[in-house]
Amino acid sequence: MSIRKRTSKKAPDGYSYQVYFSYHDRYTDEKKMFTKSGFYTYEDALYYEKKMKIELDQKHYMCSGQKVTMNQIFNEWLNLEASYYYQDNTIIDYKNRYYKHIEQRLGSVLVNEVDFRLLQNYFNENEQIGMATNYKLKEVLSVLFKFSIKCGYISSNPLNYVRISGKDSARSSQAKVYTDKDFFRIIDELQAINTYRSRVYITALYIGRYTGMRISEVFALDKDDFCFASSTICVNKKMVYANKKQTELKVCNEMKSKTSKSILPFHKDLKTIMSEWFDVHPQKHVISDEDGSYINPKQLEYTLWKISKQLGIHFNYHMLRHTLASRMAEKGADMKATQEILRHANISTTMNIYTHVNEKNKEKALYKAFPIQRVK
Repeated sequence: MSIRKRTSKKAPDGYSYQVYFSYHDRYTDEKKMFTKSGFYTYEDALYYEKKMKIELDQKHYMCSGQKVTMNQIFNEWLNLEASYYYQDNTIIDYKNRYYKHIEQRLGSVLVNEVDFRLLQNYFNENEQIGMATNYKLKEVLSVLFKFSIKCGYISSNPLNYVRISGKDSARSSQAKVYTDKDFFRIIDELQAINTYRSRVYITALYIGRYTGMRISEVFALDKDDFCFASSTICVNKKMVYANKKQTELKVCNEMKSKTSKSILPFHKDLKTIMSEWFDVHPQKHVISDEDGSYINPKQLEYTLWKISKQLGIHFNYHMLRHTLASRMAEKGADMKATQEILRHANISTTMNIYTHVNEKNKEKALYKAFPIQRVK
């Protein structure tokens, strides 16, 4: 029984009874405690405990009898919650993953019949898919189950104990940093193309190299965001381009996280590059065609893929961000300053970079002590 006896100055006998028990809040997916004191008899406390448990159970399961499939949950989530709590690019990513990997196998299953065994079997059969993809699928499913809890369709998240596995894809095993030699080989290839668009791409690459900005942020920059007097760059918007046609491209002020909006230092080398670019590029948008229209970042990503494949190297735009982070860590830059430049929402993300760099430095230190030589 969840009843305990406590001393009380107000009670006639000098003590009273308290009801206390834990329950699951379906709206927050959290374990909570219910307490109520002031009962002068054990019988009154016992009656009240039973009454409250029945009331909470009724609230808890008031929707659980409805037969709702995972497909219905996904569509309901899209209509009721997605646009209020998630950015366009995230919603598009979730939709693509759901339709490609989840809909066919789990879409027709009733949400209240989805349990640990079903989900564990689902991910066991996904072992040939990359580990990163499986974690993303778990993320999508977790969002849907938490939404189902809020709606009262289920009482707990069946994903809680599911184990995720999968193979490391070739992409995930490739280095996430580039060498200066490879970077300038890319630049040389773009210069050889010698078109207005190729010069735009070169500018975008240098901005990413010196700031670590995401490609969606770079392609949304205006000239007014660069202040030569204060040596700062204002980051306050991004381009929404996933699954968008040229005429559908748009720039919004809703960023990835609260820390994404920031004022970044304007490196002197980048100043020189941007000053020369502004002299020949009269348009308001920094990264645009000759007529001033926005460019879809996917076009640069495809060009980089094509050039890097031709050169036999691994390179993509996001590596500019990873490399800047690694270099600052290797040079001993202040961790908090690195976090603010990269605008990581959590310091733990920055710490992981520093930890990885420290591991590499330890290996270098060992080989300095014992250089590789022929063993006699």
